Amino acid sequence: RNGGSIYYINLSQDDFKLGGSSFAQTLNKVGTEAPTIKDASFFKKAFNTIQDLIKDRQIVAGHDIGSGGLITTLLEMCFADVNLGAKISFNAFKEKDLVKILFAENIGIVLQAKDDAIFEKAFEGMEIFKIGEVIEGSLLEISTSTALSVTSFDIKQYREMWFETSFLLDQ
Repeated sequence: RNGGSIYYINLSQDDFKLGGSSFAQTLNKVGTEAPTIKDASFFKKAFNTIQDLIKDRQIVAGHDIGSGGLITTLLEMCFADVNLGAKISFNAFKEKDLVKILFAENIGIVLQAKDDAIFEKAFEGMEIFKIGEVIEGSLLEISTSTALSVTSFDIKQYREMWFETSFLLDQ
């Protein structure tokens, strides 16, 4: 709450690929193409920029992209508090396949800026995507340029499933 916009940084600089992903595993597949880091110099520069922004207290929230992909990251960020949601748009993405966008496990990060202008200036010359904003409520709303409607996820429902699964795994 009371922060800036939400940004996605594709640290891999690779296309969205489902090979090796949790999504592929749910389909009993491995996949043929897994994402990799395409540009080590970009990764290093972006990583160091993120560290500088953390030191300068210019990042309000953040989460890496790992198992489960971008959808898991976005939901977990919304799990941080009650009545906390997000409105997300992937219109700026070259990729238009929502399944790939949401479930690919490319090395990346989602960050919420404290101040958009300072955040964007720090990443000048690097590809980052402003994907949304925090909203009051219990929905994660996702849209793409090809979607005729908004896809909404009930955060409370997914939070309960998430914690129940974690509880069962811990046992």
